[in-house]
Amino acid sequence: MMINHKSTRRSLRTGWIAAGAALAVGLIAAAVLCLALRPDEAAPSEVIPAESSAVVMPSSLSSQEPEPGSQSEPESLPEPSSSQSLSSEELAAEPEESGASSAEEEPSGEQPAPLSGDALVPEGEEMDNSYFDDAVFVGDSITSGIALYGVMANTKVLAAQNINLASVYTSPAIRLKDGSKVAIMDAIAGGDYRKIYVMLGGNEIRDESEEAFLTRYSKLIDDLRDLYPDAILYIQSILPVTKNNRYRMDNARIDRFNEALLDLCSEKGIHYLNVAECFKDEKGMLPDSASPTDGMHFGTAYYEKWFAYLRKHALPVEAE
Repeated sequence: MMINHKSTRRSLRTGWIAAGAALAVGLIAAAVLCLALRPDEAAPSEVIPAESSAVVMPSSLSSQEPEPGSQSEPESLPEPSSSQSLSSEELAAEPEESGASSAEEEPSGEQPAPLSGDALVPEGEEMDNSYFDDAVFVGDSITSGIALYGVMANTKVLAAQNINLASVYTSPAIRLKDGSKVAIMDAIAGGDYRKIYVMLGGNEIRDESEEAFLTRYSKLIDDLRDLYPDAILYIQSILPVTKNNRYRMDNARIDRFNEALLDLCSEKGIHYLNVAECFKDEKGMLPDSASPTDGMHFGTAYYEKWFAYLRKHALPVEAE
């Protein structure tokens, strides 16, 4: 029997061509399927903006529950343990890291000289918690933690993220009962307070000149005295930070601004609380263990230290 080799080769060639064509079609189909399933990298993803400020509402101004899902509502955060600090995502992420930073000053390794001046409130008889019944605390995210942790639930807190001596007048940070928002200085005007505690400056002293800082603080003091001429006005020192903090803040600069702030309070005849001294370690800084996450925000234990200091540094209120 004769084998037709030429016919056999032709059949094999035809089979290989058909198989190759089928494979090519399969590869093309798979590629098309992958492209169809692959997300469009050029298309922007949807961004749901969070509110720009963290609002800690005083009970006298709002009974509304915080809006669910908002990153800016501190009430939605779990309470860390007393040794845990708040992360920058949890409390304010402030000061903002944009803009030029001041040159870091080389720490001397020595504690600055103790503050002294007529405005400095000395340690005295310890007050009980009812002293804060008719008080209001004004500030930024550090002050917001008073309400967040429920450290002094009987007091009022008007505070928000990223608030400074300018935005306290302009940023709509406080939600009213009707759902609208007003600036802190507008909100405080509607109260009835016998003591006003202010802690501001942490969001601006890194980049702000001392002169501008004092000018703005002076205006705030004057406006608060106009609103509440019979109230005790306490200006609290700016708090220290850890040596290595995410905001590139410097404790030597903080100390210098605090000294200038004490002088301003002396000139204006109001009261200065050196709260920073109860936060500092032996090197004059916030201990790393107090704020291991960002070097600025802290947990319950340090809020307790803060109010223990305030109870021992308080002026008696004259009976009406």
